[in-house]
Order: sequence, then C-alpha cells, then structure tokens
Amino acid sequence: MMDISGDLSGIRASQIQELKNLSGIKTERSELIHPEILNELIRLTELWNREIAVYLARNGNLLASAVGRHATVTLPPVKGRSLGKHLRCIHTHPNGNHKLSSLDYSALESLGLESMVSIGVFQGSLTGIEIAFRMEEQSPYIVNLTPQKWTEFDYYASLSDLSKSKGKTKNESGQAGKERAFLIALEDSESETNEDLLELRELARTAGVDVVGQLVQLRRYGQTRSYFGSGKLEELIHRLQETDANVLICDDELSPTQLRTLEAETGLKVLDRTGLILDIFAQRAQSREGKLQVELAQLKHLLPHLTGQGLALSRLGAGVGSRGPGETKLELDRRRMRDRINQLEKELKLVLQQRDVLRRQRTRSGLPLIALVGYTNAGKTTFMTKAMEQAGSRSDLPVGENKLFATLDPIVRSIRIDSSLEILLSDTVGFIRKLPTQLLRAFMATLEEVKQADVLIHIVDASHPQAVHHAETVHEVLSQLESADKPMITLLNKIDQVYEEDLSQLTSYLPYPIKISLKQGDSLKPVWKVLSSLLN
Repeated sequence: MMDISGDLSGIRASQIQELKNLSGIKTERSELIHPEILNELIRLTELWNREIAVYLARNGNLLASAVGRHATVTLPPVKGRSLGKHLRCIHTHPNGNHKLSSLDYSALESLGLESMVSIGVFQGSLTGIEIAFRMEEQSPYIVNLTPQKWTEFDYYASLSDLSKSKGKTKNESGQAGKERAFLIALEDSESETNEDLLELRELARTAGVDVVGQLVQLRRYGQTRSYFGSGKLEELIHRLQETDANVLICDDELSPTQLRTLEAETGLKVLDRTGLILDIFAQRAQSREGKLQVELAQLKHLLPHLTGQGLALSRLGAGVGSRGPGETKLELDRRRMRDRINQLEKELKLVLQQRDVLRRQRTRSGLPLIALVGYTNAGKTTFMTKAMEQAGSRSDLPVGENKLFATLDPIVRSIRIDSSLEILLSDTVGFIRKLPTQLLRAFMATLEEVKQADVLIHIVDASHPQAVHHAETVHEVLSQLESADKPMITLLNKIDQVYEEDLSQLTSYLPYPIKISLKQGDSLKPVWKVLSSLLN
C-alpha cells in the first residue's frame, strides 16, 4: 500500500483509502498510466478540488502519492532509490490547464525524474495531457496528448526512441525563449490604473522581459514573511500556472525571508524592484567605471539573501524536492562575495581619484558645470544633443532611446553658448522612485557631477500623468545627495503632448519653469537666458 502525504484536511478516510487502493493496479509497460488509475485521479481531483500527484515506476507500480492546493503539492522522497531515476511524476491540474508550469519543469530537473506529466481536469473531464521527458544537458522533450488519443500513446517506445536520438528537435511549447514575467505589488489604496505597476511593466520591457500578468493586494493585507497574504498567495500560484510565467517580479524591495518564501511557494525565480533595476544597469553600463559600480551594487544587494534556500544560488531548480547547497559552500560563497566587494571598492576608489583629477582640471578652466537631472526617460540626453547641435557642435552622443535608464555612464561636454558664455554640460543617470539607498551609494561616483554642479537643469516629462510625483522623487534624491538647495532651472518637456491647463500645477510648483518640446526642435535660448542670470 502506497503512502499518501500532503494536505488531507477535510477529506474522508474512505476517500483517502480509495486513492491508496490504486496501488493495487499495475500500469502496463507501454501505457503512460493505467486508464482506471487516471479516471480515479480525475474523479478525486474534481471531488476535492486539489492537485493529486503520484510516482509511477517503470515496472508499473505506484510508489507514493501527495495531495495539495493550487500547485503547492510537495512530493515525499522515495526510499531506497537514487532520487527520481526511472520514475515519472503524474499530477493533475484542477483548473483545466493541462500545460506544465515552470514549477513542474524545475521539479523535473531537481528530482532527476524520468518524466513529468500534467493532466488537465475540468468539471470531471480530461482536458489534455502534457509530458516532459528529461534530457541530459538538453531542454526537456515535450509531448502533448488529446483526451481522445492519449490511450494510443506508447510511453516505453517513446522513451526508447529518445534514448537513441538525443539531439532530436523538441516540441515548440518547451523551447526556451524570452523570459515571461508576472508582476506583483502592494498598493496603499484601490485604483483602476496602478501607476506603480505601469512603471514596473516598463522596467521589465527595458530589461527585455515579456509581461504576462499582474496581481496587486492592498498593503494593509500584506505579510512580513510572504509579502502577500495567504489567500492572495494561493491566487498568485494559480495565476502563475495559467500564464506559464517563469519569473516573478515584485515592485518593492523584498526581505531575504520574503524572497525565500515566494521562491519556495511559486517555484520561480523571484526578482524585487532593486534586482530588476540592477539587471537593467548591467545591460546599460559601457564604461569600466559603470560596470564596477553595477557589480558592486549587485553583490551588496545579493549578500543578505545568500542562504541555503535561494533559487538563484542553489542551481538545483525549485519546487518539490529541491534542496539548497550545503552550509560549507554557503560560507565559501559569502567569503568570496565579501572579498570581491572589498576588491571592487578599492578599484572604485582609484576611479574616484582619477575623476577627481579630471574635475580639478575642469575647475581650473573656470567654466561653470551644469548638470542635467530628472526622472528616467524624461529627455536629458535629447536636451544635451540639442544643446550641442544648436551651439554649432556635432553631437557624438548615442541617440536617446524610449526606454528607462537609456543613459547610465556620465557624459560631460564643453558647449559655447555665445561669445560671453561657455559651459560644461553633464548628462547623468535618471532617477526613479523607490531608489534604494545602497544603490545611490554605489553610484556616488557617477552622481558626484550633480554634487559639484554650479546649476542644475531639471528636465520633467510634462506629458506624463505622474509628472508631479516624478518631480518630487527627483527632489527627494537631490536631498539625499545634499544638492536640493542648488540653483535650478526646470524644463517642462514634451508640452506638445499636453494641454495648457494641465501645466498650471507644474509651473506653480517648480522653480524657473520653461515650457519646451525638444522633439519639435524648440530653441534653447530661453534656457540660456535664465542660466546666464543665475550664473551672474
């Protein structure tokens, strides 16, 4: 009689016995699973509205079973066997979706199973079957079966064919492609359009990730251990399976406990907002200085999360049966990470010294330093390009992209405005809300241009619905840099996309507001006029 584990609460003992009795039915060598066993699994899945998973050996015997809610079923280890070799895991999906989830794929690898099988169940009927055969050093081989044809499938023959042709092209549904992200957030109040998630979606797009869904919960219902409350967490797991997401992105910075809990519950790679921004920075950094700063920030962000349960460090997959590395390896990882952090800090210190030499040379030139600041994607690089062009200089800057953090490395150029005014104009990394303090510290070398500037030009995307909040974020970051009291000009950019009455709040709130449309090629003379008066 096979063992049954998992969530058996509220289930009658007689029904549990019915599941146990299935171990007396032997599956033939050619069969994926005996039809009688499958019918009983479908009936009990519908009756309990829970997933049911079974281990089936090559000899046709059922070895173990587990019951769980919404893809959270955890299978017990099978005694006397080397993990899952020659075992197939067959489990039901009560929502009717027969497709394997990312959790299923990771369990296939982490348990070393022969195959992972998902069975779609809806209103007591079979909707379809998907099988993933594990391939050594290759992506799984996928087979899809319809309710009408599944009995014609020869499991053992397929297994033999695969062992003979390891390089065979697999089903399209299992191919690795662009990452599919599901977004989650806690919000302070209910709203039809969640601006925070819109920005997170844009960040994901910039990182090269497809967004396949999102879920929010009111912050007062959030949990310190799991981020979401238990009910919302169950809904999340259900949605992840429906959307076939393979990465979970959170709009807040997660604690190590929250990160581990979400990884364990969903079986997916989990990124918080800081991790996502750092990933974008890593793609954007071009200079040695920028790359050093990104790596340093990434290591400092990762170090507190380094435990035996993190998916990113385990490399053993996720979900059922996954285990983290041993403590000895963890201590070694921590020591190596701290050594690398110390090395990077020393290298960055040298970079700062070199920048300081260049800065002193610029100071001796007597030219005023003007720093461009603003929310990411507001138009700072476009302004700098237009300034150089209208001053008669050829722009050597990369074309600004309609993506967040298109500029990461600082750029300083000398621009002669007229016969009486020449300036040094500096383009800096864009600011963003919820910018973590450690991220700010890591990029202090880049932001030093802001601290040393004589005048700041704050560029605001006036067409953005959250323009006021963006401006407030910029002022908050400037306060952290002890630069909020510097003389400042405000450029209300993209006014060709906004009504005049909508600009009133911005013009009353921000210092020296100048309305402009850089894309329309508006003259920068009003800017230089105000700048001259501030410098004098």
